[in-house]
Amino acid sequence: MREIGYYNGKMGNLNEMEIPMQDRALFFGDGVYDVASAWKGTFFALDDHLDRFYRSCSMLEIKFPLTREELKAELQKCLDAAESEEAAAVYWQSSRANCRRSHIFPKGDQKPTLLITVTPMKALDYSIPLKLTDIEDTRFLHCNIKTLNLIPNVLAAQRGEEAGCDEIVFHRGEYMTEGAHSSILILKDGTLIGPVQNEWILPSITRKHIFEAAEELGIPREERNITMDEFKDADEVIVCSTTKICAAADTFNGRPVGMKDRELFRKIQKAYFDRIFRETGWKL
Repeated sequence: MREIGYYNGKMGNLNEMEIPMQDRALFFGDGVYDVASAWKGTFFALDDHLDRFYRSCSMLEIKFPLTREELKAELQKCLDAAESEEAAAVYWQSSRANCRRSHIFPKGDQKPTLLITVTPMKALDYSIPLKLTDIEDTRFLHCNIKTLNLIPNVLAAQRGEEAGCDEIVFHRGEYMTEGAHSSILILKDGTLIGPVQNEWILPSITRKHIFEAAEELGIPREERNITMDEFKDADEVIVCSTTKICAAADTFNGRPVGMKDRELFRKIQKAYFDRIFRETGWKL
């Protein structure tokens, strides 16, 4: 496939695209983003991602100029240009404007920007469980907005890489929040449990879908605060995101975790994989 870049209507090879130096994304991280998966030119759950994108824009008071249908058309144009016969990750972001640097919101006719990239996306080998470690969650209190401000996530991910782990588990004191770039769920005594969704946690699209899969299967579900001790004692630990999709973890800080209810985990995972296949034809 071709790797595609797009900025404010101009599209080309990703590695040849340029953006203006005064884009507020560069100065302040003043923007929001989202990312969706696609298979052979067909998006999966794009409307859910657009809901979150426009909600994030609203919460940051970014007056994004395109309608949903106009944005869909631009995203599809980029995906089509990639000519992908496999899975692709379609990322897009909007900063507040391209304008002279000032902390104050720009005045006048300065419009929010639109940047899009299309790159290959390879699913995990789901026969190999993930290894996890943890870091205290020191992010700000707007984690529910999908902003470009990801320095704590970047530093956490680097610490995980150095520890030989696949993902970080953030916690605030004794309570688990989420991963550095994923949501974390647990299974305990036959119940699917996720942390309460508040300003500490990004409203994950994949988490939403996994809860929907559990509901269809008649599996009890809970949203509540989860202590780190509960996390470590879980029957299964589920790591989920647009790119990881739905994976299990078997190691936390070098010690075994989860892997005690394989049948129920695989039942939920299969139900979600089946949904992706029904909607896109992507066989995981």
